[in-house]
Amino acid sequence: MQYDFAGLMDALTLDSHRALAAHWLELHAAGGGALPRVTAIDPLSLGRHLPDICILNHDGGNVFRFRLAGGHVNDFYGGEVRGKLLTDLLPSPTRERLIGMAHAVLRPPAAILHGMSGMLPQWNYSVALQRLSLPLADASGRARHIISATVHSRHEPDRAQDSVIIDFQRQYRIPVTDVPAQATGSQ
Repeated sequence: MQYDFAGLMDALTLDSHRALAAHWLELHAAGGGALPRVTAIDPLSLGRHLPDICILNHDGGNVFRFRLAGGHVNDFYGGEVRGKLLTDLLPSPTRERLIGMAHAVLRPPAAILHGMSGMLPQWNYSVALQRLSLPLADASGRARHIISATVHSRHEPDRAQDSVIIDFQRQYRIPVTDVPAQATGSQ
C-alpha cells in the first residue's frame, strides 16, 4: 500500500524537521518508493541543519548506537555521543520510551514526530524538544538505521514548543517496496 506523503511537509513547522523530511522524501521518490539508504544521505542537502541531525544504527534487539550526531544533539546529551549506545545515555523511563519509539520507526517503517521535556543536569534547567525520526535502509534494503532532526528550546527558543505533535506513525506508514523477505545483512 502506498501512502500519500504530500501532507508530511504541511504537518511540520520547524525548519530542521522540514529540511530533513524534504531530503528524505526526495531520496524516497528517487528510489521509486524504497527506503532511502543510509549512504544516500547528502550532508550538503541538510546544510545549516546538520547540528540538529543524528543517525542511529540498530545493532539488533534494543541496541541502538549513534552513528553520528550534530553539535546540538551532543549538547542535549551533555557530550559527544558518536559510537555510544542510546541505552547508556538516558535514565528510565525515558530510555525505554525512546527505545520503543526507535523500534516503531523501523517496524513497520514509519515516520515519528515526538516531543519530550525534562531536567538536564548539564544545563541545570528543564528543556523541551521535538524530534522527527525517519527510517533508513542498509545495503540490503532492510530498515536498520534512523535519521532524526532534534530541535530543543536552547537552540530555537521561540519555535521548539509551538508546533502540534501529531501521530506520524499512524498517518505516515512508509511502504517498503524493495526488501527481499530473506534479507539479513546490515550496513
